[in-house]
Amino acid sequence: MALRDIREFSAEEVALWLTLQGLGEKADTFIAEGVDGNLLVTLTLDELKNDLGLSGLQAKKVMKNIEFTRELGAGSGSGEESEELEKKVQALRRENEMLEDKVESLQGTITERDAEIRELRRKLDSLTHDKRETPQPVAYATPAPVHHHAPAPAPQRPPQGMPVVRNAAVGTATGAAKGAVIGAILPGMDARDGAAAGAAAGALGGGMQGLAARRRMRR
Repeated sequence: MALRDIREFSAEEVALWLTLQGLGEKADTFIAEGVDGNLLVTLTLDELKNDLGLSGLQAKKVMKNIEFTRELGAGSGSGEESEELEKKVQALRRENEMLEDKVESLQGTITERDAEIRELRRKLDSLTHDKRETPQPVAYATPAPVHHHAPAPAPQRPPQGMPVVRNAAVGTATGAAKGAVIGAILPGMDARDGAAAGAAAGALGGGMQGLAARRRMRR
């Protein structure tokens, strides 16, 4: 409950106020004089002493408590202001409770996420460990196939004497035919002598061609 302004006190409330200060024996005098709160704040030291029968120390005490009570009333505000402040306090308290509920819910969510992260990390560590322990296949180099090539056959060289003999025989036959014709035509020579001379000349020419052919083959 908010503290009322001292100026709003009734005479009975002023008497109770004096009693709380240890001046209850003076309460009846204040009631008899009709001293309410509005009048109380206007009294001077002399009036308290001369008109209400207080001693000098009692009058100073009342004056000090009047000022103190007024400050309390001013600090607490009016009743309407106090109620408004109380409403704000209640609203802030409800908002604070809602925030606390949200924080608690978020804390639970964070705890669940932490558990999921730990489980995923455990699985990852297990997979990494298994991968390290699995032996890797050894790759062996496949040797290149060796191809065995059969040696190339040596070139066949024709018999050394064949071109010479063949050319000599051809030259003999050709020379005999030509000699026979020449022997039959020329005077003093018959066909047989011409054939013999032609054969000899043909054989010599054919042999020379055969030798030349063999030299070319050797190169």
